[in-house]
Amino acid sequence: MIEMLRVDERLIHGQVAVSWTKVLNITHIILINNEVVQNEMQKMTLKMAVPNNVKFLIKDVPSGINLLNDPRTESIRLLVVVSNPSDALEISKNVKAIKLVNLGNYGLFPSKDGHPKTELATCVKVTEDEFQILKSIDALGFKIEAQLTPDANKKNINKILKGD
Repeated sequence: MIEMLRVDERLIHGQVAVSWTKVLNITHIILINNEVVQNEMQKMTLKMAVPNNVKFLIKDVPSGINLLNDPRTESIRLLVVVSNPSDALEISKNVKAIKLVNLGNYGLFPSKDGHPKTELATCVKVTEDEFQILKSIDALGFKIEAQLTPDANKKNINKILKGD
């Protein structure tokens, strides 16, 4: 079962690998990213951040979607990590068994194209395009929260996206 789909530019690090896996009782982390899957050095580095008792896979977006839709994943506790809202949307469109979309540490650096960003939470800033992508995820019916760590305050992003 997919306990959480996390959007985090830093991918796998202490907050994900230790805090979230412990609180959510995660047995498997699946990193879905089209670039990382082709970078052996980055894959090796990311694997070192994962606790020994947690299985870790790196997939491109199409392969990740196929894996997440495999009935065998229903019996394991999964944390899915992506680096951007676009990949989160693609997964959300094609995988229904996601309990929560979590935004943590996204968009804190200036955008490469110079577009302004809106702060949705202390740890989340998005361009207008990214805001629209998050609205598309919201329209699919997924619960979206911004929460950096399990002990930090949660912010309901669905309300912001709806203008509440």
